[in-house]
Amino acid sequence: MKKLSMIVCALSFLLLGSGFHQAPALTNAEEGKQLENPHIPHRHFMNEADFKRLKDQGYTKKEILKAAHIAKFADTKIDDVLKTYKENDSSWEKTAAHYGLDMEKLKNKCHEQKEKFLEEHKEDVIENVAEHTGKTEAQIQAWVDEGIPLRFIVGGAALAKASNKDFEELIKMKMSGQSYQEIKKSLNLDKGKIHEEMKALMGKIKEDIKD
Repeated sequence: MKKLSMIVCALSFLLLGSGFHQAPALTNAEEGKQLENPHIPHRHFMNEADFKRLKDQGYTKKEILKAAHIAKFADTKIDDVLKTYKENDSSWEKTAAHYGLDMEKLKNKCHEQKEKFLEEHKEDVIENVAEHTGKTEAQIQAWVDEGIPLRFIVGGAALAKASNKDFEELIKMKMSGQSYQEIKKSLNLDKGKIHEEMKALMGKIKEDIKD
């Protein structure tokens, strides 16, 4: 469970950037048919039929992902979480509290797991970020040594590519005290464009990890 949760949180980069929207498995669905559509980001964790069923019921992708995240940590079914969500005025905070969870703590825990996952595959991360941004691996490593988290290295690389800005410019913004969300807001980028760059970068990193 701990290993899977760490991978799940790391894969949220590919889905929705560095925010809290994660993509864990549907509880009790791991042994079901794996998703075959490569454009459905949950294919490694979620049964395709279940995902489609929930979409057909009117739930959005974000709702399914958040509910799946809570279901994973609460060790319950995603259907139960979504039912609770609707019964609690569509409030994720109330839904998490119903299962004895705290949304802020979940977010922080996932950030820690993301960083741990990336740290375990640091060589692959640095190599691919260097290629993605046109920087050298030595430059990327130097920024990591200066305290820039690997989470930002990956997210910032995607932002730099999406905005056609030099990655070093975003690193300087980070070093000046700006958060990832503040930098993203200042760039005023289309979310779809960020998603595509994140998807491309994390997809390549995952390929190298498998190899």
